[in-house]
Amino acid sequence: VFAYSGLYNIQFSGQFTSANASPDNVTIWAVKNGVDLADSAGVVTVPAIHGGVFGAIVSGWNFYVQAITGDVLEFYWTTDSGNSVVATYPAGTNPVHPVSPAVIFTATFVSRTPT
Repeated sequence: VFAYSGLYNIQFSGQFTSANASPDNVTIWAVKNGVDLADSAGVVTVPAIHGGVFGAIVSGWNFYVQAITGDVLEFYWTTDSGNSVVATYPAGTNPVHPVSPAVIFTATFVSRTPT
């Protein structure tokens, strides 16, 4: 929910994984106040399971959104097979790495709305 009216740079990433034997397309898009944002959708392909390891991909992009106070921005996604999911990977010890979150979202205020 936007607290202030203005132009925002929206950045997000989603980490998808699948145990499918075939690659799976995932479509992601933005919805503002219950309405799909024009030209906001993108399609990514989650690789098939390989060698017993789930296929995984991180998808992200950014775009600008004009918002007024109280506007609600949401992200929706769907998968062709229905089997891909957004997933958080826990911290690892071999090799050592931090937690890998399922979704990261940033809304950066760029400028106020001209009056």
